[in-house]
Formats: sequence, structure tokens, C-alpha cells
Amino acid sequence: MNLPDNILIVGLGKTGIATAKFLSSMGKNITITDTKTEEELAGALGELQGIEFEGRFGSNKREDFLGFPLIVISPGVDSEMPYLQEARKSGTKIIGEIELASSFVNEPIIAITGTNGKTTVTSLIGEIFDKACGSVFVGGNIGNPLINYVLEGKKAKYVILEISSFQLETIETFRPDTAILLNLTEDHLDRYRSFDEYKAAKYRIFENQQETDWAIFNKDLSIEKEIKAKTLFFKSNTILKEGAFFFNDFMFVRLMGRETTYRRDISPLVGIHNTENILSALLVSHIYGIDRGIVEEALKSFRGLPHRVEPVRELEGVKFYNDSKATNVDATKRALESMEKNVVLIAGGRDKGGSYKVMGDLMKKVKAMILIGESSQRISDELGGYTKTYIEDDLSAAVKKAYDVSAAGDAVLFSPMCSSFDMFKDYKERGNIFKEMVESL
Repeated sequence: MNLPDNILIVGLGKTGIATAKFLSSMGKNITITDTKTEEELAGALGELQGIEFEGRFGSNKREDFLGFPLIVISPGVDSEMPYLQEARKSGTKIIGEIELASSFVNEPIIAITGTNGKTTVTSLIGEIFDKACGSVFVGGNIGNPLINYVLEGKKAKYVILEISSFQLETIETFRPDTAILLNLTEDHLDRYRSFDEYKAAKYRIFENQQETDWAIFNKDLSIEKEIKAKTLFFKSNTILKEGAFFFNDFMFVRLMGRETTYRRDISPLVGIHNTENILSALLVSHIYGIDRGIVEEALKSFRGLPHRVEPVRELEGVKFYNDSKATNVDATKRALESMEKNVVLIAGGRDKGGSYKVMGDLMKKVKAMILIGESSQRISDELGGYTKTYIEDDLSAAVKKAYDVSAAGDAVLFSPMCSSFDMFKDYKERGNIFKEMVESL
């Protein structure tokens, strides 16, 4: 990519910091804008010591976005905000960090997107490929921006990326050699005008692929987009002629006339959603010819990630699970599907616009529901009729109430169905605080 001399970076989070360091190394004149004040950005600004840039902090102003040939936005920045629309109309090119970074990457890219399971699948594929070749970069939306890989100048054999819909909004040439779409359910409807608009953003992961590339997605999905790449499916409880599927306790991979089987219980990950996550990773492993023994070793050792139906403690026969990463309704559905009956559900947070009513059939597993946060009343209105429901002021009170109403043999599941931003910095802080409260009981 030919970069102009003057570039605006919008957003000074982890991605903005990494982008600034890279553009500085390229000798570019950098301007950075963020709605946070310099005081609030003290930590981020400290990481940019020694880098020359002009900072425009504290608020968004129209004049801050005009006059630049290129603007690079962070994933959390709405690409359709009015000032960016005006800049775009004036001829400014607006891209995200993924588009910028990927234009400097020549190694094979494996990209994973979907509403849920992205981080688990990205991490699992990363572990498999690391055991196979010891030379991988795992990053993207998972926490390590791709631009860091470019900046460091190291060369991995494979680049494995978690990609969000926000990142896909601003791609132009981004082309993964292998692209995976895990699932699609309502999410981020506080940002997108409709579910169709959200799906369209996700579909863009296939947009620039060619006939030599691979596109992998759940057989349940009806992809409303022309795909040039070779396609493969995965599915649980359905036999496929080609692809990966789960049937009668075994996972099957059928590819290029060969069939390989794996016992499902080789992996400690629980739930049908994790079965499908594993199937997608198996397909990728077989596409790239990774030895079965290495795949099995990785499946055995990969124990999942924090904040995803994570066992916390058993107290007087009550098991506590932290599923703080469940920031949408479908994630909580999947968590409940993996559990037996007598669940005490703690939920609530900042509403993202989806319907909670789709939880109805699973509420028969829920013995009681304790709600917190901005969405508590709406969840109560839509689901409160299915079970005993309590609304508490904060997470501490919710944990105590959950313990009070539970009995030996019950499971307390903290699975919010909502984002964390009404009460916490992010889902990680929310989950860690939950675990601390449970340990203190």
C-alpha cells in the first residue's frame, strides 16, 4: 500500500497505539483524535513517548477529520459517523487497521469471524499450528493487532486472525487464504440498523477471495453472497459427503476423498457449540495437511479460555460458572444448552438490541433468574414469566442472591446476554469481579 505523508488515526486504544507506532516507523506525519481527554489517555500516551504526533483529544470536532488523504480508524469507531462520512465525500480514504496491516503481509492468512466462538477457534487453530510448525502469529480482534506483526518485522509461517464485523466494515483488499464464518445470530444491533446489515458486514470476509482460496462455514448458514473460493461445511449431528461433522460420539473430516475420525471426548471443551468450533478447526488443519497426531495432542491440551462457561468453584454442592464473554443472547443460549437443569442464571448489562424471547424454550432449565444492569427490566419483561426473577442493584448483590436461592446440585451461571459497559470496563473485568465475589462467599 502506498501511504500518503499525512494520516489521521481515530481512536487511541490498543489498535490505535500500534498503528501510530507503525506509521511513525514509516516516517509519516501523524494526527491522533480521541473523545477521551489527555488525562484519561495518560497510559496510552505514555506508550507513545518518542513518537511525534499531533493530538486532538477530548471531543470529536468536524475540522479534526478534514484535510487528510487517509484516515485509519480503530474497530470501536463507527465507520458511518457523520464526520467520517463528510471526510469520505471530500475524497478521503477511510480504512481500518486490518486493511492497513494486511497489505504488508505476504504469509498465508487464516481468518475467523462469526457472532460467537471466534476467540476459541482462533486460539485452538493457533495451538494446533504452533505445535505443527512453531511459527505462527495469532492476533487481530483477539487482542494483538495485526499491525504489531508488521511492525516487529518477524516472519511467521501462518497468520491466524480473529476478525470482527467492525473490522470488516472498512476492508478494501483484505483477502484471507482461508476464511471461516462460524455462525450468525443477532448482535450489535445497537450499532447496525438491522440484522441484515450486520450479516452483510460479516460476509465481507469472503469478498476478495479467489478460486484458489478456501471458505468454511456452518452448514446451517444460508450465505447470501457469491463466493469465489472453494467452500467447505461443518455441522453437528448431520452426515456430510465432504466437510466436517459430528455423529455418534465421533467427529469426522471428509476431504479430498479421505476420511479421518476423532473421538469427541478427546477434547475437554463441553457443549455442542464447542463441538462445532472444533469441527471448523479440524477442517483448517486438514486443508493444510497437519498430522493427525499433532491435532489430537492440541485437542487434548486446549482447555478453553477464561470467561467462557469457566468453572469457578463448588460450594456446598452448588457449582459456579463464569460466562462473562456471553455478550449476546445466542452465547447464553449455547451456555445453557451445555448445562443440565436447575440453573440459577445471573444476567443483564447494556442492551444490544436483540430479542431475549428466543431464550424461551431453554428457560425450563432455569430455576431462578437474577438480573442486573440497564437491561434488567427489559429482560424481566420478556423472560420473567418463565421462572422466579429478581432484580438486584449490582453484581455483588446478584451473586449473594444466587447463592441464597440455590441448593446442592444446582449450577449458578453468570451469562449476561449483554455488553458490560454500563457497569464495567469490559467483559474480562466483569468476569474477574464475578470470580472474586464467588470466591469470597
